[in-house]
Amino acid sequence: MLIALLFSKSMIVRTTPLKLLLPALVVVLGICMTAGCTSDTATPKTTATATTAPAAGNAFALLNQSAADDRAASALLIRLQSDITVALEALDGRLSRAASRLGATGLNDTAARAILSNLTATSPAIADSVVVSAEGILIAAEPAAYHGAEGADIRYQEHVQRILSSKRPVMSEVITVEEGFPAVVLATPIFTSESRFAGFAAVVFRPEILIGDAAGPAVNGTPFQAMVVQTDGRVLYDNDPDQVGRMTFEDPLYADHPDLLDVARRVAAERHGAATYAFTAGGQVVRKEIAWTTTGLHGAEWRVAVIREVG
Repeated sequence: MLIALLFSKSMIVRTTPLKLLLPALVVVLGICMTAGCTSDTATPKTTATATTAPAAGNAFALLNQSAADDRAASALLIRLQSDITVALEALDGRLSRAASRLGATGLNDTAARAILSNLTATSPAIADSVVVSAEGILIAAEPAAYHGAEGADIRYQEHVQRILSSKRPVMSEVITVEEGFPAVVLATPIFTSESRFAGFAAVVFRPEILIGDAAGPAVNGTPFQAMVVQTDGRVLYDNDPDQVGRMTFEDPLYADHPDLLDVARRVAAERHGAATYAFTAGGQVVRKEIAWTTTGLHGAEWRVAVIREVG
């Protein structure tokens, strides 16, 4: 239950080619992964103490873990960051190609709906795909289960305002979408063959599914947990499904644990790093470590972390 305490904001990263990003991340991890914090299924009953890791050392080195453990933690964090980035970029690429095709069709004709349906079918994380006019009106949504959202004026949504203004791709934080559920919206502009801005295409996706496809296999059989959060503290993914959707700094479960919140604020403020904390649950002192880095797309930032319990 304590995982959600350890994050409150995420950070934004540019979409960088992995062959350039990974060497830099290896250096970062060697410097900053020294200790950590995470969650526990037991509800904490007493106060917690957060400690700050030294500025240099290998992953989780604060507690003198073995070199093999440090390498495993570093490798896992790199893998998670890389795989999630690849998943986001692949989704973005499919959306961009669909938007190009939509620029050659009407935005609400049979051909356009076929493009949207095909896009939705490319990933189980996608709930639906939509077309929005240059005036901010949702004019087509597929599959048919979401036709009821058509006609909605969504200009009030922050990411819609950004793309209509900038005419550049955007990714939202988790919002309650017009279809009636929490999701992330990834959007890209549609231009006609005459280069006229016609509106935008978007995929409405569930981040826990997108992330889980990468994180689940990566942590299976390891002593680590994986967690991803966005900048407002919302948990996007956790190995414990009960943590998904929790708001780190607003959940009353954590209000009486200021030291844990301090660790969360550090995770929120720093692009990468490591920290450790201890708390008492069920009469036992539990000590956990966290190491984190960042991924994201189009200015939206997600914090990616690996967490483990230590003696």
